[in-house]
Amino acid sequence: MLLADEPGYDGFLTVRRRLYRLPDGREADWDVFGPRLAAGIDSGITVLPLTAEGRIVTVRLFRAGPDGVVTNLPGGLIDPREEPGAAGRRELEEETGYTCESIEVVGWHWQGASSIYRKFVAIARGCRPDGKQSLDEFEDCVPVELTVDEFRAELRTPGAMTGVDAAYVALDHAALL
Repeated sequence: MLLADEPGYDGFLTVRRRLYRLPDGREADWDVFGPRLAAGIDSGITVLPLTAEGRIVTVRLFRAGPDGVVTNLPGGLIDPREEPGAAGRRELEEETGYTCESIEVVGWHWQGASSIYRKFVAIARGCRPDGKQSLDEFEDCVPVELTVDEFRAELRTPGAMTGVDAAYVALDHAALL
């Protein structure tokens, strides 16, 4: 049971300090995080983009946590009052320059055990490079098409990818595991 919720750091991520009563009656402080909660942003989207040929559109980009270039599926934050599917279409085009014929939100999961951040997962079909890439100031996304086998090999390689949990959810829903 949540007993108290105090503001903490508020930057790209928001960290809050929360006091909980645990099931056994003890009280515990926990730091929880989410994206830009003060701006009303509480969720994100990850997209599994599939081309007509069955290839997966990924991005290679620098990530500060791993301190290097990794493979990732396109995605990002969902703006307040924006539908997850619309955010998925927007993020797909912004990060890769690809558009899609259809997009289906197939679920969501918590971003982590100490997160109050929901990550939606979508599958985009009929993806093609006919849009316009529009990167944020510090994004350096390089679109890379991979076969399903190449993508699954990236998933199995320690440290090669971020967002592995969302990738597995998407592959499962697309019947590509």
